[in-house]
Amino acid sequence: MLMTNKRGHLNSLDSLRGIAALIVIFSHVFLAYYAEIHSGTRLSSSSELALSVFHTPFTFFYRGQFAVLLFFILSGYVLTLGCVRKAFSNPDYIAIAASKRYLRLGIPTATSVLICYLAVTLGLVPVIVEGPTPKLMDMPAQGLQFASAVASALYKSMLFGDQTFNYVLWTIKIEFYGSLLIFAAFALLGRNRMLHIAVCGALFLYLQTRSIYVNMYSYFFLGALLARIDFAALQARHYSRAASAALLVAGCYLGGYYEGSASYLWLEPLAAALRQLAPQANIQVVYTGLAAALVIVAVLLARKDGLLNACLNTKPVLMLGKLSFSVYLLHPIILSSLGKFIYIEMGRTAGSVLACLVAVIGATYLLSHFFFRYVDTPSIKLSDSFGRALFAVPPHGAENGRAGRERVAFQSS
Repeated sequence: MLMTNKRGHLNSLDSLRGIAALIVIFSHVFLAYYAEIHSGTRLSSSSELALSVFHTPFTFFYRGQFAVLLFFILSGYVLTLGCVRKAFSNPDYIAIAASKRYLRLGIPTATSVLICYLAVTLGLVPVIVEGPTPKLMDMPAQGLQFASAVASALYKSMLFGDQTFNYVLWTIKIEFYGSLLIFAAFALLGRNRMLHIAVCGALFLYLQTRSIYVNMYSYFFLGALLARIDFAALQARHYSRAASAALLVAGCYLGGYYEGSASYLWLEPLAAALRQLAPQANIQVVYTGLAAALVIVAVLLARKDGLLNACLNTKPVLMLGKLSFSVYLLHPIILSSLGKFIYIEMGRTAGSVLACLVAVIGATYLLSHFFFRYVDTPSIKLSDSFGRALFAVPPHGAENGRAGRERVAFQSS
């Protein structure tokens, strides 16, 4: 069984993806200026305000790892939901969806790599002559070759997570392979709902015990598991509103987890026990991944006419969701060019970081509007045409229009 009010909740989850992309920008700007806000490490140059923020329970708003794991769970959820809706009636659906995945992700990824290369070549990335260059603002490096950019654009970023030109592209490799795992799991197990849930749950738990970059794939399976749960029935329960609110608060709190933070010291005994059980596991990923799942379940439990869905379905927040993939790909080069210029001119001050945030966010969303229109949307259409042509499937016709409208909710999936 699937939710009867799917459309509203898909819009809300897409808005959640947009908020996650904004969290990533905050994370990277703060890391460039005040690395201690992520680590809690006190140095002679450390900001007392940044260290104080590190120890609060409200760090989720700049916790980039929390946001990335939201992306992965949402991808597993929406890809599986698409299979549930269409694969049983269309035997070619999974093959087409898997075959077009490289182009769907690869075209925007390649374009972002070439934009980064051009920005460096045209002198738009300033060089800090005196003193160290802040983290992330030192990428991409000066003097990179065009051949390297082409290789990164065509295959290195997608297949190997190459970060030479765009440091967020390590996640694209995981997104690509994770999607193929989701399609494979559904092709093998999808007809038996309970077996599919059991296997996805088992894989999620097993991968939680592995090292960090293997662990990341567990969240695709968690998203797939959530897609097979009848949240419509749970929404009808009298406790759903309270449960949704509690899960949202718990998820936001846990999403800001940092080892060593005063606000999370009570979790350290549990963390130590988990390390004993799974020495390879990254406890910060385990906690922030659980937090991401709690937030997503909170949205899925929320009633369509409730406050949470009302907030997530406002036009500005829906816009964040629509542009999320474009924003995610473009903000690094904006931070390394415009952001670094502000840093050079204003120094490492509170006014400078505020100006950098405003400028980077504003410029990123402005450019993302055009990127979405001229790169991201065409990549969806081109990849869909490729998949259909590969399997000799005719165009949708009238159904294609409806499907095209539906995909707006999760364009980066």
